[in-house]
Amino acid sequence: MSFLTSFYALVTALFASLIMVPFLRRWALDQGNVDVPDERKVHDTPMPRLGGIAIFVSFLLSSLVYAPMTHAVRGILVGSLIVFVTGLADDLNGLSAKHKFFGQILACVATIVIGRVYLRDFGNLLGFGEFHLSVWIGVPFTVFAVVGVINAINLIDGLDGLAGGVSVIAFTVFAALGYLEGDLITTFFSVAALGAVLGFLKYNFYPARIFMGDAGSLTLGFLLGFLALHLLQSPGSSLDPMVPVLVLGLPILDTLWVMTRRVLSGVSPFIADRTHLHHKFLDLGFEHRFTVILIYGISVFWGCSAILMRSLPEYLLLIFYLTTALTFYLLLRHLLQHPERYTFLRRDSDTEVRHSKTYEWLSALAEKLMPIMYLLLSCYFILSIYSMTQQNTVPWQIAGVLFCFGLMLKFSIRTQSRQFLMLIVYAALGIAANEVWQTSGELIIGLSFKRLGDVLLIMAGALAAIKIFFSKPGELFLTTIDFLTLAVCAILAVAAQKSVLGYNIYGPLIRCIVAIFAVRVLVIRGDMVQRNIVRAALVLLAVVLVVGLRSL
Repeated sequence: MSFLTSFYALVTALFASLIMVPFLRRWALDQGNVDVPDERKVHDTPMPRLGGIAIFVSFLLSSLVYAPMTHAVRGILVGSLIVFVTGLADDLNGLSAKHKFFGQILACVATIVIGRVYLRDFGNLLGFGEFHLSVWIGVPFTVFAVVGVINAINLIDGLDGLAGGVSVIAFTVFAALGYLEGDLITTFFSVAALGAVLGFLKYNFYPARIFMGDAGSLTLGFLLGFLALHLLQSPGSSLDPMVPVLVLGLPILDTLWVMTRRVLSGVSPFIADRTHLHHKFLDLGFEHRFTVILIYGISVFWGCSAILMRSLPEYLLLIFYLTTALTFYLLLRHLLQHPERYTFLRRDSDTEVRHSKTYEWLSALAEKLMPIMYLLLSCYFILSIYSMTQQNTVPWQIAGVLFCFGLMLKFSIRTQSRQFLMLIVYAALGIAANEVWQTSGELIIGLSFKRLGDVLLIMAGALAAIKIFFSKPGELFLTTIDFLTLAVCAILAVAAQKSVLGYNIYGPLIRCIVAIFAVRVLVIRGDMVQRNIVRAALVLLAVVLVVGLRSL
């Protein structure tokens, strides 16, 4: 399993999630499966809560296609399926706390039995030497610890984008740690889950349009718990158990704090209330978005600390964790007790981010960068044509068929033809990416054709990402042609992974996806831009056709 495999897992899960969430939202609204607001919840309108289906199905799809079926992989997939079904049953029909705990414990036991993943030692936690666990102690403690993480993520899911964002940060850190420790399974699962959650978060950031529900939060907690354990027991791992604890430090502390307060108050620790950290921030005047950003910041701090300090002795990590937790608590308590001294904390508002003046300024700036992206893609187009004159690897018959269809669509009077013309453009981009990729030799200042093309595409892709991030409401949308193109790219990636094509398509396919991504963003600038892009694609196909015919 290579880096490219993990990349494709990320992209597959991301796009699958992006495609599924809008359909799930509409279906949940039609079926009346919504989260009704009450006195302890912060939303004021009924909200669909089936986003967890998109997260799990996207993660599962990516895993089944790309992951090697080892014992650990099978165990984690089986366990995640059990805990997902448990959460989904709670979202659809409601389950008692007893039944939910039974499903969580069953999922943990299944993963331990099938995947052989469980905690084997505490490391040198107190500085007096290694503390190893027997199977009879390690297995029950593993169940207890993972169930704790599951419920920690479930309980922190109280604000728009909070549980998803904290999970994204944790999965990112686990992916980095897995890469550094040579644990490919943890890296793969982390990036697959990362893609699935990122696709969902597009619709879950404040103000949210859909919730993940228990199906999502329980699944994410389960994956985080067992990926932390797998990271510790992978062959050659030098990490101590405190490293993943540091990564998940905030949800763990929040859960312990809330549970302890409830028990000391003489109420059940499983009774829902408004005593969580994010509820306290809201009650004391912090705005919704600022509270989420603050919790993100703490999670990022501990995640980065886990990466940078992973080689330190475990007892020092424990001291660091407790010290920083106490420091954060005292600092936040001071800020909350004296809000009049820190007026910048209250500059946030309840209005949507895209309607703020700052966002509108950034959106206008992103629009001003579009001519640069246009220039970069034009240079890549010229480079690809020059590459074709040096070495033409695409059969001229394919280019001829595409060119004829392109001309027919261009001069067709049907409105739908404009959409299908983009398929011709995307196909031409695939040919261009393949030609630049296959052309060898130095071009300018030590750069080969391939590397110069990569530089141009990376810059164009970065500008396209900025434009998407700061797009105006309703400015960007996916058409049927876009979905079809994504499906074709996914099929090609799967075919390459399964050695069906007999050709190394990874390099050209990645570059083609980036080019399509940039062109799709550029097309929103108007009909004139789209017509120029279509003309360029037809010229490129004509060059391939002419070069191919001349070589006969």
